[in-house]
Amino acid sequence: NCILRKIKMKSPKISVVTVSYNTRDCIEKTILSVIGQTYPNVEYLIIDGGSIDGTQEVVERYSDRIVYFVSERDKGLYDGMNKGIAAATGDYLLFMNADDVFADNEVAGKIAHFIEEHPDADVVYGNSEQILEYGTYEVKPKVAYLNHKMAISHQATFVKLSLLRSHPFDLKYRYAADFEQLSSLYLAGHTFKYIDCLVARVEMTGGTTYNNYIRSVNELYDIIESRGVDVRRERRLMILRKRIVRALKCALPQCIANPLFRFLAKHYKVL
Repeated sequence: NCILRKIKMKSPKISVVTVSYNTRDCIEKTILSVIGQTYPNVEYLIIDGGSIDGTQEVVERYSDRIVYFVSERDKGLYDGMNKGIAAATGDYLLFMNADDVFADNEVAGKIAHFIEEHPDADVVYGNSEQILEYGTYEVKPKVAYLNHKMAISHQATFVKLSLLRSHPFDLKYRYAADFEQLSSLYLAGHTFKYIDCLVARVEMTGGTTYNNYIRSVNELYDIIESRGVDVRRERRLMILRKRIVRALKCALPQCIANPLFRFLAKHYKVL
């Protein structure tokens, strides 16, 4: 009992990693969101891919609050994220993309308290608010679907650093390495704990996956098929749906498209 009490009372150190490349116009709000957390045991790391737009100058304004910053050419988003894993020193790590923010300044404290109450948690995940061009929606994750789709948001997911080091992002995947990583941890039987708390606000109008949505879908299904699951029919239907949605967004005037997709999003959160 004494040992359990000591484990429970230990204040976890939380690492937050932002990977950036030419994000001068949006990274400041992310930085302010992270360094504004009231929980004191947070370390912030920024891994920049060698930006040439002034991103480094923005980061340097807050150098006293950032424990690690590097700006150098890399092999892409997931290579930068792996660098963050290697440099972090926390107990749990969360990736917060440039342009995304914590829901409020108390999030890290809420997560730390939850971890103290659930010391067996390998992964702690919460809710995210997805900001789309036609509306903003809070999404509650369903981890049971993680073997088949990216059912949780990595901006709202805190993973034990030791696990991330044992299973870093696989760089052969350009768009779905986060799905490969988290779903592999889930399928391996690691303990995922859900906290009903809004963790992050996530911009869905840009980014690598959004801008390469067909490639992202294909890569996700490649990962699932590599595990021996036949998803040929589901892949075809999903790509068809993605193409139809994109065509409607491009063809319809905004005054029609936005109300239509706001209505549909009540049933399909991300279109």
